[in-house]
Amino acid sequence: MTPTPDRTPLTRERILDAAIDLADRDGLRSLSMRKLAKALGFEVMSLYNHVANKGDLLDGMVDEIVGRVPYPAPDTGWRDAIKQNTLGVHEVYQAHPWAAALVASRLPGPNRIEQMEWQLATFASSDLPEPIAHHAFHAVNNHLLGYSLAAEQMPGDDDAEEMIETFVARLDRERHAHMLHHIQQHLEPEDDQPTSSFELVLDLILDGLERSA
Repeated sequence: MTPTPDRTPLTRERILDAAIDLADRDGLRSLSMRKLAKALGFEVMSLYNHVANKGDLLDGMVDEIVGRVPYPAPDTGWRDAIKQNTLGVHEVYQAHPWAAALVASRLPGPNRIEQMEWQLATFASSDLPEPIAHHAFHAVNNHLLGYSLAAEQMPGDDDAEEMIETFVARLDRERHAHMLHHIQQHLEPEDDQPTSSFELVLDLILDGLERSA
């Protein structure tokens, strides 16, 4: 039996939530206004009462994602505040792998602008010299975006296994011993690793900035 479409009146928020769900399920490339309208149980033209076009939809989706990240308490020190917020954004990008590419390619929306202003204000309130604070903003965001974009480009588990086997077959066990060991560390990570590689590098960045104060 075909389910009855949900005829709850359309809102921009409802459209964005449905688009995010579709992108999570099928990937951003498969998202179309027609598919979105069908999922919502409306005609395509009804969507345009709430989103101007596909570009506006994409902008709204990524801004909605960024807006879900909470800010630290106002009395949190600048280092801990930046770390907490950055880890929160990283978690969102992991949950929605398509979002990082939109952040890199679309103009910031209201939520992203507020987040950028908060980051800049947090660095400005630190003891960092102004030129260091300027570069700190870019260092943290480049790490966040670069890591997320690289992760999004990684093949799925089945493809990755075949690629690893093909790559390992090209290596010489004596000449490429360090490479083979590195691959083994990826395949069998140690259980006592205290943090993820993302958090480790973030700490290194923040430690270096803190020493510059």
